[in-house]
Amino acid sequence: MKPKILLLHGFLGSIKQMEPLEEYLKDYFQVYSYDLPGHHGKSFPEEKFTLTTLQQHLYEYIKEFQLNGCFVFGYELGGYLALTLEAKRSGTFDGIFTWATDYDWSHQKVQSYKQVFAADKIEKRDSLFADKLNLLHFPSDWKEICKETLQLIEYTSKHALSESEIDNILCKVRIALGDQDEVVTIEESAAFYRQLPSGSLLVLPNTTHAIEEINLELLKSEIIRFTNSL
Repeated sequence: MKPKILLLHGFLGSIKQMEPLEEYLKDYFQVYSYDLPGHHGKSFPEEKFTLTTLQQHLYEYIKEFQLNGCFVFGYELGGYLALTLEAKRSGTFDGIFTWATDYDWSHQKVQSYKQVFAADKIEKRDSLFADKLNLLHFPSDWKEICKETLQLIEYTSKHALSESEIDNILCKVRIALGDQDEVVTIEESAAFYRQLPSGSLLVLPNTTHAIEEINLELLKSEIIRFTNSL
């Protein structure tokens, strides 16, 4: 039987973002993709949009589909969510592979995200992207997703993983990014992986931040190599 892998999308994304990667992985894994609350037409949670809320909803999905002990691939926010859930519920995942996940929750980084994810700034900067978000998340309000995302980032900056929580992430973790990532730095990724009990770092050459632009054949090979090492 093929091992199970769970794909978690990034900021303002959805399972649609993961479909190309899923095509590359489906011959090797039982692939599951998860939409965060409020995204891709899902209803928003009644609770405040925080990491704790997202952990609860994700864990319910994992229980429903009997995914406890699966591998997980998380892009951007998806990677950080997987790490925080594993820190809270050690043993949820057999291995965590993060791609282009941010570990710098400084005031400066939070301010830069506010420039990127504010709905009014998106509309002024890239109206085609705004239209794409509207279609992707309908009937959910994409502007509300932007608002909730900014609140989540603000919350996370004040509740980032602590040293003791990181120590509780006992499964193997691969921290991966491209050498030309314009959002996440190699330095911050390296600093974080060194804190992990069983972490490793992967830097892909000639590769930027966006998962839509990555060489998926190469990424697939690295994911398989990682899961085979466990």
